[in-house]
Amino acid sequence: MKQRLDQLTLQELIELSCGDASVLIEHDETPTVEESSKAASHILAEYKSIASPAQARMDLSEKEKTTKLTIKERCARIAMALCQSGRTDDARQILVAMSVGEEHLKTEEAILARCQSILGEVDYERQRMSEYNAKRASKQKGTDQVRHSWYAEIASVMSILKVPVEMRINACVYANLVHQAVERNKAMAKMPPLAGMFM
Repeated sequence: MKQRLDQLTLQELIELSCGDASVLIEHDETPTVEESSKAASHILAEYKSIASPAQARMDLSEKEKTTKLTIKERCARIAMALCQSGRTDDARQILVAMSVGEEHLKTEEAILARCQSILGEVDYERQRMSEYNAKRASKQKGTDQVRHSWYAEIASVMSILKVPVEMRINACVYANLVHQAVERNKAMAKMPPLAGMFM
């Protein structure tokens, strides 16, 4: 099964982004849905990291935030369990390691209250992220819209770089062309109005 962006053509990448994971299959393989999904996610993330590094960093930051919330929740639950089983000092150490001031952790009640507060913060943040993701999911495009977005992007790349883009082009090469087009566009935007005529 194809695992890397450079193993696909632009046409196959478009099909993959439209949900057709069969473009990843080589020879007589029969990968599971989970394997196909994992490979597709990896390839689309690789495309984004080359074509739009800023967007890829934003996506990574969102995953990192989710991971940090999970760790924060687990630490608070462990501290609560320790406190309830009479190990107040161990619970206090965990909260201090989480940057909670020791002055707020003098009693067992204060430690438990702080743990509850942390769990409340985590729930609030998760709910906020969930609502944001739900709004984003409701705006997700259908297959035809995804395909049209790709064609619009290809047309833009051809227009900016003044090069033809074949659908058989290597997907990794195309991702680099997109990145070059974006960078060229940024450079053009910073130039004085008439300077673009000589580019």
